[in-house]
Amino acid sequence: MGRLARWMRRGGYLHGRPEDLWRELIARHVPGKTFVDIGCMWRVDGEYAFLALERGASRVTGIDVEPATAAFAARNAAAGNRVRLLQGDLNDPALETWAGRHDVVFCSGVLYHLPNPILGLTQLRKVCGELLILTTASITERAEPHAAILLPHMTDAERRRLQYDSRTGKKLGLDTPFVEADGYANWFWLPTPSCVQAMVKLAGFRVREVHAHRRVTTVVATPAP
Repeated sequence: MGRLARWMRRGGYLHGRPEDLWRELIARHVPGKTFVDIGCMWRVDGEYAFLALERGASRVTGIDVEPATAAFAARNAAAGNRVRLLQGDLNDPALETWAGRHDVVFCSGVLYHLPNPILGLTQLRKVCGELLILTTASITERAEPHAAILLPHMTDAERRRLQYDSRTGKKLGLDTPFVEADGYANWFWLPTPSCVQAMVKLAGFRVREVHAHRRVTTVVATPAP
């Protein structure tokens, strides 16, 4: 935890860029380990998979429902095509068959896009050999622990009252009405940090670290026996 001390707490939450925290966690845990980044394409073009490669992971895999972007393909070519990309759905019942198991599983920006986050976390447990680094959009704690907000079919007024920061552009299902035909592109959930922890435990993990920013929660966990 010493190297993470610069993420100081304000009002019980960390400030600073969550992405810097994720990079530090990956750099700490991947040397000599197999690594998979699940949800590696959207707006990041495999950035964390390439970071794991640079920091000494023994084998690196990326998984996404979307095909490789041009930026990913170019960077991978420059790296000798050492990042294996698999196009597929986290919720595929046969996930473990085609994805295999990996020492370190990194999953960022996926959980709140899943209609059934418990199922998604259970799927992560199937492919996780030693460590899970999970990041998800979240909201601050409510009076009752383990709370979460289900976003589909809220009214415009109800969504505005959430006051979730949208500086990175419109978010389908959060800043706009839910569009059923767009599936995973929608935001489905805004859990509290305690809810994220409880879901991770329910899916078969032991929580080792929790880092809560005001709008993002990061959990480091190991598979329970």
